[in-house]
Amino acid sequence: MANKDGRPPVENPKQSVLGVRVTIQDHERIKKYAAEHHKTISQVVLDGLELLYNKEETK
Repeated sequence: MANKDGRPPVENPKQSVLGVRVTIQDHERIKKYAAEHHKTISQVVLDGLELLYNKEETK
């Protein structure tokens, strides 16, 4: 059997890509926040979604 290179498979792979149009000001704010908190822009957006989901659950 051939030796497989690359990353090991993950349990819940992220296969969908979501594009969002934002203003230049919003983009700069997100980039600044991400840099200050050592996160990617994607992680900042996903964290924001998680906050919204949790807020909905507490209603």
